[in-house]
Amino acid sequence: MANLKALREKIKNITDYTPQLQQYDEQLDELINDAYQHIWSEKRWSWATKEYLFKFIPDVLPTRDTDNVIAPATEVRAQVTKGSRQVTFNFGMDRLTKVNFEGQPIEIQNYEYTISKVVSTSEILLDIPFHGTSSLVDTTWTIKRRYYDLPQDSIELLNLSHRDIPNSNSGTGRFPPYGQLIGLMPRRDEQLNLRMDYKASYAEAFVWSPSFFVPEGQTTSLSSEPAGSGFPANGYIEVCWAFVRDGHVGALSEPTVHQFGAIGPLTLTISFESWDAQPIAADAFQSFDTSPTQYEGLDKIVFWNANFNRTTGERLGLPVWKVFNNPTGSAVRNTTTYLNPVIAADTASSVTITNFNQIDPGNEVYVEIDGQYNRIRPYPRVDAWDEEVTQKPADLVTSKVPQDFLREGVARYYYKPPTLAFATDSPQMPHEFHQLIVYKVLETLYSKSGQDAKSDMYRRRYESEMKQLKKRYADHIDSMVQRGQFQLGGNRWFVYDYASLKTGG
Repeated sequence: MANLKALREKIKNITDYTPQLQQYDEQLDELINDAYQHIWSEKRWSWATKEYLFKFIPDVLPTRDTDNVIAPATEVRAQVTKGSRQVTFNFGMDRLTKVNFEGQPIEIQNYEYTISKVVSTSEILLDIPFHGTSSLVDTTWTIKRRYYDLPQDSIELLNLSHRDIPNSNSGTGRFPPYGQLIGLMPRRDEQLNLRMDYKASYAEAFVWSPSFFVPEGQTTSLSSEPAGSGFPANGYIEVCWAFVRDGHVGALSEPTVHQFGAIGPLTLTISFESWDAQPIAADAFQSFDTSPTQYEGLDKIVFWNANFNRTTGERLGLPVWKVFNNPTGSAVRNTTTYLNPVIAADTASSVTITNFNQIDPGNEVYVEIDGQYNRIRPYPRVDAWDEEVTQKPADLVTSKVPQDFLREGVARYYYKPPTLAFATDSPQMPHEFHQLIVYKVLETLYSKSGQDAKSDMYRRRYESEMKQLKKRYADHIDSMVQRGQFQLGGNRWFVYDYASLKTGG
């Protein structure tokens, strides 16, 4: 039926109040989004789910991971020092990344520590000092992936299963699929006293774990200077930033608008600051540190507002925050990192955007969240794979293929819809019920203006239409109807083939 602009105009038409004011339009947009979110959260709608391949990550072991070959003759050795939080390895390991293992446990000499920061593929920092026996060639270590965070737009995990996709039936242990994992609440897990460190080839259940929270950004200051192939002169840009922890983005900082100078092109420097104008940056690791330093492991990601007039410096509606891409500021499109977002290290207090090509209307959009991520713990911990991906170094034609071990389940979750901000944004719900949003907004508008009779009228209309929406699109459990058997002569019966309930895709 409608996009955001059409919904807004319909509300103005019904209320017979049509001011051409940007401030009023933004207030209406806020009410429209509130109504949209309210409808979305009423039920588990059949159209409000997403499905993706859930990647299980096997342990990193001395004999399993290295930069050149699988299971090398020489094990990957760790250098550990009693009283130090630093652990270094004699090989870099492709799978040892922030996204995979920061915040996860590492076992060394039969005791578990938490990885506070992944410095590189050959160095990590622990949350507490190592208290075992110092060694230059320790091979007792195991890095484990115990906890998994759900996507940032997830509201509720509806299903996690070992299915016969994406792999074929020809691999070892791939068929029959083990099926759905049972969801266990923490109290049930504690009653059963399930082993935290038990591992197997497949998971039988998952335990809901405490949510993972990324702190919010604070404020920023912007500056620019003529250089390179940056931004045009006299233009405007609106920028904010957020913390990134273990690959997860937190809540946004206060946005800031900047006007470029009269001589261009210009670079843009984004400084990360606290509310009292102090730089936000982690201290570099020191050998006497006995605990994580301030902001350790909290990288920063920067965003620009795409719903913004860069000529006049005015917003065109609610902000749409998109990442800057091309972190190296390369002028060449054919580079391996060109499409990656710009992320500043935890120790950096600022980042500089050097090229205009680092903003693109197709860049990834920030999903409005509060920095909280749902987290689960598969039980047992999956430590097996269906396919080994051997490393291929980069060459003149293609980029490097890192070493990996693949076992993937199928996850389905109830997701949070993106904010309607662009005038052409359309609600991700059945079009024949878009008027529900209008009714809900009108109920609120008339209630604000003291017209309770009209507010109640649109409340009743909303409730009446909502019944139809629930009847048609509410998620429900399928019913299994069993019919009586058809008897044949000679005591023979029709035999039901349960294997017929399958599909080729």
